Amino acid sequence: MKIEEYIRKNRENLDTERADEDYLWTGISQSFVKARRSKRMIVLKIAASVLLFIGLSYTVFELYTIRNNQVLILKNIDPILAQQEVQYQKQINSYFNVLIKTNFDKTQLVTSYSELDEIDDMIQHYYDDLKKHGPNPKILNSLMDLYQKKILVLDRMLNEIEKNKNYENNISKIKI
Repeated sequence: MKIEEYIRKNRENLDTERADEDYLWTGISQSFVKARRSKRMIVLKIAASVLLFIGLSYTVFELYTIRNNQVLILKNIDPILAQQEVQYQKQINSYFNVLIKTNFDKTQLVTSYSELDEIDDMIQHYYDDLKKHGPNPKILNSLMDLYQKKILVLDRMLNEIEKNKNYENNISKIKI
């Protein structure tokens, strides 16, 4: 009890220091500035993600529209060729799915993906020619031939992967 009585009696002598109000207000005001900056960053991040989403959506839409226009061109020219193209594309997609599932190292393949890219570029070039010049039997035959070549290249890639896996299995059996 003596300490409490001492503090009560001598309170005025003990509380001689005053707080620096300017220093305190400076610290408080800086915390408000930081909050504004972080809000700005959040707004900027949201705006950037919205722009990215819009850009990706537009790209997907354009690619989808181009693919549909190509099918429509062939349907207008020759429905049988359009059906044949759809079958080729299904086969190409199934080969791609198998190729992706193998998880094989692309660098170990003799056949490269650049061959597929070149074929795709040529297919696009032929479609552009069909739009410009109309139905031409030579262009149509060349287009179907390109689809067949793309299937052959994919088939070759899958065969290479299978041969490499068989070779690796044979080597592992020999080592055991």
